[in-house]
Amino acid sequence: MDERLASLINDYLQAIRTALILMQKSGVSLPHTSAEWIDTNLSHLPSLNDDINYLKHGNGCSVDLPDGAVDFDFGRRGEISGLDAWRLGQFAKKRQETYGFSTDKELYECINDAINKSLIIPLDTAMYRLASQPVEYVLSIDSRNEGDQLPHREQDNVLTLQIHYFYATDLMLKNYDSLSSKWDKNQKLSRTDEVNFRIYMSSWLGFLAVTCEGYRKLNMYLLLNKERPADFQELVPRCNKLNSAINKHYDELRKFRNNVFHLRANTDDTLAFLALGEERISWAKSIHSDLKSFFSEYRILCECHYMFNGRRSEGEFGQKGK
Repeated sequence: MDERLASLINDYLQAIRTALILMQKSGVSLPHTSAEWIDTNLSHLPSLNDDINYLKHGNGCSVDLPDGAVDFDFGRRGEISGLDAWRLGQFAKKRQETYGFSTDKELYECINDAINKSLIIPLDTAMYRLASQPVEYVLSIDSRNEGDQLPHREQDNVLTLQIHYFYATDLMLKNYDSLSSKWDKNQKLSRTDEVNFRIYMSSWLGFLAVTCEGYRKLNMYLLLNKERPADFQELVPRCNKLNSAINKHYDELRKFRNNVFHLRANTDDTLAFLALGEERISWAKSIHSDLKSFFSEYRILCECHYMFNGRRSEGEFGQKGK
């Protein structure tokens, strides 16, 4: 690629990252999709930090950075690698640089040549991207200050475990408990309720096993001590208690999970887990309750950290204008 164009594109993409970090630090919740951005209301935010002006428009935004404005669009799936000839030309002018191009026409011809050589390829119907670099998404933006050990909420594996797996566990247990109460009251269930009862119980225990597996794989004790801010260490005693309790019947629960989420050859592992006298349902409910408390306290610590470290847009209370 022409060195002048490569330099311009590199500066443009870096300016987008800088603008997004500034927006995130200013309380703007960055979107996962362009449609989400269109629906975002920022009327409560007249300017960004340090009184830097910005203008939300359509699929994107224009931000008046100190060394020149940058205008960009979010891709349909939150891509931030998009570029086009007009934006590159405007970016150079706003920075009062030519990058060695004597006219706009020369710049556009250079861009078209790069497109014809497939050095720049389509990103969607209106934008292009560099063929030599992977697509970059909003999720890659990290506005943390140096030394901040708490990952962005989208990259926090503990929150991922809670949201994508434990929430499903909790929903299945609520449905299971509801039908259990119905049985206790009426001493019978309809045929449909009987089927649903088995589904809810199996799904609850299956998702619980997945959550426990994830909890163990994250090596939570070391994670809290070495990969999170110091105040998260208050969770260590609860973490140690959970580790010990999970280990009691983890292998049996894992085998039960395999029979739930994989086509089983027989019901031996299912029946073994549910064998009378093992009291494993009570154990599972106790583990569930402890996990729920752990995740709740972890989330509270996250919310406090977001609030006091300029990361309000990541918190539940910073999600304005949605």
